[in-house]
Amino acid sequence: MQTQKIILPEKFVNLLVNLPENGMGYQLVKIFLKDGKVLHKHKVINSSVLILDEKENITLSQISKLELEK
Repeated sequence: MQTQKIILPEKFVNLLVNLPENGMGYQLVKIFLKDGKVLHKHKVINSSVLILDEKENITLSQISKLELEK
């Protein structure tokens, strides 16, 4: 399965850097989109690189909020 990587802007990095990791160097997050959709269990590496499946056509402008997955 191919993946795409999105470099997160500073506002998201600053949020994630202060939250715990789920594993060595990564966090699992919920992605809240501006259209109301919520995507679960997406990996962020080093609090700054969002990993998406190649079939997920998401741009930074569509993301309204990130939260750590519980």
